[in-house]
Amino acid sequence: MVEQRTKKTHIMSFGKSFERELGKNTGKWVSNVIFGDGHSTPYRRVGSTQHREPRRTQAELRHELEIQRIATEERIRRNQIAAENKRQKKEQNLLIDSAVLQNIDMISSIKVTNNSEQLVDLLSDLSIQVKTNKWHGNNEEGKIRNKYNEALLEKYNQAFLRLKSIDPNNAQIEYFEKNIKNFRKKRFLKKNQILLIIVSFIFAFFCVFLLSEGLFTIVFGPIALIVVAIIGYKYYKRNQKNDTAKTTNVRYTQEERKIEEENIIEEEAVFFDLNENERIEKRLSEIWNKYRGVNNQILSKKPIFSADGVNESILFVGINPSYNPSDDNTFIKSNDGNSLMYGSFYQRPDAPEYFKALEFFANKLNKGYTHINLLYAREDNRELLLDSDHNFIREQLELTYETILKLKPVAIFFFSDYCKNLIFGADRWVNPNSESNGSYILNGTNFPVFFTNDITSMTAIEQIELIRNVEKTI
Repeated sequence: MVEQRTKKTHIMSFGKSFERELGKNTGKWVSNVIFGDGHSTPYRRVGSTQHREPRRTQAELRHELEIQRIATEERIRRNQIAAENKRQKKEQNLLIDSAVLQNIDMISSIKVTNNSEQLVDLLSDLSIQVKTNKWHGNNEEGKIRNKYNEALLEKYNQAFLRLKSIDPNNAQIEYFEKNIKNFRKKRFLKKNQILLIIVSFIFAFFCVFLLSEGLFTIVFGPIALIVVAIIGYKYYKRNQKNDTAKTTNVRYTQEERKIEEENIIEEEAVFFDLNENERIEKRLSEIWNKYRGVNNQILSKKPIFSADGVNESILFVGINPSYNPSDDNTFIKSNDGNSLMYGSFYQRPDAPEYFKALEFFANKLNKGYTHINLLYAREDNRELLLDSDHNFIREQLELTYETILKLKPVAIFFFSDYCKNLIFGADRWVNPNSESNGSYILNGTNFPVFFTNDITSMTAIEQIELIRNVEKTI
């Protein structure tokens, strides 16, 4: 039996179904409101004397759409690269901050003694750090690195004041005082670099103006005009770049919408909502409320169910979800808040290795896959779960049976002996008399059923033999 906890990424596939449904119904209306007649279908009057553009061929239209698609993908790729660079920069700053804090702790742990010789030795060691550590600018990384310099300056100042108070005639006091003044001077210049440039510029302006009005006109006037021209040119280029970006965004908006709609249609052809009209969550709420108090250890935990199905898929069925307290925060909550749900891992590059193995097996049969559990209660102690009220178990099984009927799988694999013990029998889901070539039939359907070990625990040879048996059946 396999128990796989779904992580935050489980939620994204299911969450998109809400966006798809909303976008599908309102996209055209929103487009008309935003773009108005500018994106309406063009027409011409018969007999118009205006110049008519030659009708483009289908090849030209396809070429234009391909160019737009490539441009859109390139823009998306650049945005992804920018986002990745931003993320890496943030992680780098976190690493730098961690290292800086460690160094600050080391500086803080240094004791300032009352021994004159020890203080001289300490200040000599710190002087090396004071001279070699440069102050940084006011960007994010610079602010982080400057924390260490501030701590170093504070410790150096403490040691210097202590030495000055207990040994004011020490020959090295003048040297240490010079170091601390230089360090503070560097800090002031670096932190106020922009302000000093502005002040210097203003000071130069007034000096030239006061010395000679004629000199101001001849010398400073052209300089001022050049500076203003440079600033104006940069402002113009920046606005032009922004306007180009806006125009590009508008240009590709329709193409992006078309691509998105095609992707939605394609995705909806693969997936469908197992919880349509809140079918599963409503039934689970009824079951949990009905048997409240039967076993508080089990019923105090919110049930979990799969909300996504894959059309014409191989269905893999486990016994029940395992328990992890963090799931209450990572899974998406049902509308009534009484249960948790997750989406499909099918065709997701970030799927866990276990689900990738299921998909690989299903691909050998040229099919997709769906994974669900027989039961919905989160409990690691299966004996405790299965020994609870038999009607509590029965009603969960009935809900799962309804879900299987909606899925219409091409074949069903039940993992573990727990599953077989629950549903195998003449008066249960799978009648032993329906056996044929190692497979059975789900009662009331023509769905072939296989009771097997977990696919991922099988050897390559065992998987090949199983695939051959399934191919004969389906």
